[in-house]
Amino acid sequence: MKRVAGLAFIFCFILLGCKKDKGAAQDIEKAGSNKTDYTKESIKAMENLRPKLYGTWSMEKITVKPVLSAAGELGFKRDTTLLNLASLNIDRVDYSSQPGNLTRNDVTGMLKFKTKSYPVGFRMLATPTWITEGIGPQTFALFEFRFPVGSHLTETEEAYLSNLTLIGENYSINMSKDGKTMIWKGLNRAIESIEFVRK
Repeated sequence: MKRVAGLAFIFCFILLGCKKDKGAAQDIEKAGSNKTDYTKESIKAMENLRPKLYGTWSMEKITVKPVLSAAGELGFKRDTTLLNLASLNIDRVDYSSQPGNLTRNDVTGMLKFKTKSYPVGFRMLATPTWITEGIGPQTFALFEFRFPVGSHLTETEEAYLSNLTLIGENYSINMSKDGKTMIWKGLNRAIESIEFVRK
């Protein structure tokens, strides 16, 4: 008898637990209706950022942090600041040649270091916090050399930029509202930040 009463009690408890909670269902429906369209918002973020990128940018201040260096990297032993190291001229932002470019604009230009100029580029991807809340850096990007296909002899200046880890690094990019400054923050290697000022 106790066994039957116990099973009946458990059965009633399960039935009551399965009762539909209208409030919870409405909350779930409401959350679904407020869902962010990431593709649409990414396109909008790229459209807002794109016109501000064009032009020549001075790398006014580069902050380098001490990290264990890999083979060939410079490996600073203490925090280091480099002033007016190079300039970046952005002359093309491709957003239409391929379908993916609408949400991941491809940026190309020239990096001038000492007396040399090198083709560089990066592909921007809007950050989730910028899309959903409008805060933080607008994009992430991998900054890299963009040499033409074929054989290429590495120059001393080019090797320095790579070994400094300025090139081949992922950055978060934060453009000022007026488009006169931007800050890149390194995500993986020795470069902590780069402060750009429009020339």
